[in-house]
Amino acid sequence: MTNCYTLSTAPLTKSDSELRWNIDTSSNKIPLKLTNGRVELSGWLLAEGQRSPRLAVKNELGTYSFPLNIKRPDVVATILQQPADNHPRLCCGFKVNVPFSSLITIGMESDGLITWLTELNFFQEG
Repeated sequence: MTNCYTLSTAPLTKSDSELRWNIDTSSNKIPLKLTNGRVELSGWLLAEGQRSPRLAVKNELGTYSFPLNIKRPDVVATILQQPADNHPRLCCGFKVNVPFSSLITIGMESDGLITWLTELNFFQEG
C-alpha cells in the first residue's frame, strides 16, 4: 500500500536580495508518494556573498548537508537577470533524497552556520 501526502510550507526567513530560494517539490498538484520511506526534495538557493553555500535538511532523524550541484540556467536568467552561460552561480540547484519525516526543515549552510529557511509539513491523505 502506498501512502500519499500533501505538502504545506511555512517560511522561517524572509527571502530578499541577499538570500533567495525556492522549493520545487510540491504536492499541491500531485500527491507525493514515498519510495522506500524516503522523499525527494528539489529546488534552488542563491546566497549573495556566501562562498560555497550548501543545502541543510533537518528531520526527526538528524541534520544533513548537501552541495548545490544542479545547473539552473532558468534561475540565473530569471532571478539574477544575467546570462546563464558559465555564470559562477549556475550550480545553484539541488535534488536530494532524504528519509521521510512529517516535518522537514530546509536551510542554507555556510561556514559551519545554518540559516533555516522554511519548514515543509507533510499531511497524509485519506
